Amino acid sequence: MKLTEAADLIQMAYDGKLGGRVRSEIDMRGAQASMLTDGTLVVPGTNEAKDWARFNFDVASGDSRRKWHAGFLRHAQTIYPFAKGAGAKRVLGHSLGAASAQIVAASLQIPAICFASPRPLRGRTRFRGEHRILNICRFDDAVCYLPMALLGFRQIGRVHWISPGEPQSEGSHKLKDYLRAMGQGSARPELPESWA
Repeated sequence: MKLTEAADLIQMAYDGKLGGRVRSEIDMRGAQASMLTDGTLVVPGTNEAKDWARFNFDVASGDSRRKWHAGFLRHAQTIYPFAKGAGAKRVLGHSLGAASAQIVAASLQIPAICFASPRPLRGRTRFRGEHRILNICRFDDAVCYLPMALLGFRQIGRVHWISPGEPQSEGSHKLKDYLRAMGQGSARPELPESWA
């Protein structure tokens, strides 16, 4: 899937414009996701003020005996049974959805494309199949640095950092900011055109 197509699908999920592409959806305990007819699971990020309080910054242990950001883990635990039951073939996510997508994709051993990815996992031990997860982060997006690496948190999978072609005055976290930076800026390492 092309990275620009992945970003467009996530934006369409935010805007409620996925239409006939949707096979099934979940909206439970503040977590939303859409399963598309081609097996793509689309997980948008924070879309209500309550999400900030609901998905806090505590650390918790999951079934994998790893240390997780508790709020991201709760979100992923809501999405995971839906993704598994619907036979997800890949996951797309943005922000909170990117944190959840990393956990769900690692657990199901499927590819993921994640934009504005926070750090959901505490510890260095790698997942089998972690190479299937692509995180796209902007150097000027504070969300990509949370929780802090100083506390031992990291993204799951490969991380590509984008330097925007121009400074953003109104922020750098929205998908449109990522698309613009992908087109005008530079990335380290270089971004692939498509993934999974």
